Amino acid sequence: MTRHDSMTRHDAHEAPSWAPGRVNGLRASAFGAVTMLLAEYCLGVWVNLHAQLPASDHGTGLLTAFGRALADGPVTLALHALLGTLLLITAIGIILHAARARNTASTVIAVIAFLAVAGAWISGARFVGSQSSSASFGMAAATAIAVLGYVTILFLPARRAE
Repeated sequence: MTRHDSMTRHDAHEAPSWAPGRVNGLRASAFGAVTMLLAEYCLGVWVNLHAQLPASDHGTGLLTAFGRALADGPVTLALHALLGTLLLITAIGIILHAARARNTASTVIAVIAFLAVAGAWISGARFVGSQSSSASFGMAAATAIAVLGYVTILFLPARRAE
């Protein structure tokens, strides 16, 4: 058996590159992310309107602000911070799903949505440390970009027509 024969035999047993099951998993993950983002947005609005953030958090760095949000902040702020962190993990998982599905458009959009989620997380930590309106707007705008990205993934075709 030649090297060419073994490669041909191996290639014949590979799954198609568009892997429909993987695309369905990607879409389910994207839908889950949209749901989480909407819950996160509502929690953020609640915190912004009703929660009193401790004055001792003013001027803290990103990780210190995150830690204090979990340890010393109101329950809704702690839930908001935890859900935001889960969204970061989910966003990384969606990038991996898109890459395994070999869907370039979904992968690019997933990376952009991840960057938006990361930007919202950073803005949230800045908000705890500064309570600035620009940090609050940054969270909202980044959330909108992430939602748009994941909704777009839901509507992308599974593969190109050949």
